[in-house]
Amino acid sequence: MKKNLIRFTAIALLVVMVVSVLASCGGPSGTYGDTSGIGGVEYTFKGSKVTIKVVIAGFAKEFDGSYKMGKDDDGNKTITMTFEGSDASSYSGTHTYAEGKDDTGAYISLDGVKLYKK
Repeated sequence: MKKNLIRFTAIALLVVMVVSVLASCGGPSGTYGDTSGIGGVEYTFKGSKVTIKVVIAGFAKEFDGSYKMGKDDDGNKTITMTFEGSDASSYSGTHTYAEGKDDTGAYISLDGVKLYKK
């Protein structure tokens, strides 16, 4: 009986640790930003893939790429996005990353710019 209790406790602890690690490493999921006006940008995150939709004067262009989460030398969260093609080169690279929630809703922040979840 005592062996089973110890085994159960060890497995429960392991499950809690795995869930904690996965939750802390997770990146964004869903669509953030706004393209409803004359111009704007939306980021759609799904798994390790990201699609950026850029709208300028009613014309839209989409770029597909991938991303991974990381940390800088100071321990701050970063997101590194990679896109094919020169049209999306300004979106590729490592950016500062934060997420949160305020009166407007849930958001992510890329290089200090808040993008609200749709």
